[in-house]
Amino acid sequence: MSEQLHLCEADLAANQELDRRFTAAMSRMDVEVAMSCFWDSPHVLLVSLDGTVLRGSGAIRETIERMFEGMESVSLEIDEITHSPAPEGVVAVGIATYRMQPEDGPPQQVSELWTDVRQKVDDRWMYIIDHVQPLQSP
Repeated sequence: MSEQLHLCEADLAANQELDRRFTAAMSRMDVEVAMSCFWDSPHVLLVSLDGTVLRGSGAIRETIERMFEGMESVSLEIDEITHSPAPEGVVAVGIATYRMQPEDGPPQQVSELWTDVRQKVDDRWMYIIDHVQPLQSP
C-alpha cells in the first residue's frame, strides 16, 4: 500500500508566500527577488512559453531580464492554483495572467497554464522545475 502524502498547514502557507513573493517581484520588475524564488543551481529548469528549456539559474535570470527590457510596467496575477503534496516537495498547477505595457506599443496580455515542482532547500521553499505554456482562448 502506498504512503499517504499530506501537505501540512505550515508548508502550504510557505508555498503560498513563495507564490506571493514571486508575483510581487515580477509585478515590480525586481529580478533579484524573482530569482530568490528559484533554486540557485545549474540544475534548476524552466520551460518557457515558447517551449525553450532553460537550464540553470543564469539562463532563467537572463530570460527574466530580457522580458523586462522595454517594458514600462508588468503585472502578474495568479488566477487559479492548486498545491499538491509530492515526495520530498510540492507540485503546483495553476493559471496566471501577465499584463504588460511596453514603453512603445499597445498593452499586452498573456495567460499561461503552469506546473511547477517546489522543494525546501536550506529551510526555504523554492521553485526547482517550472513549466509554462500559453493558455489559448476558447
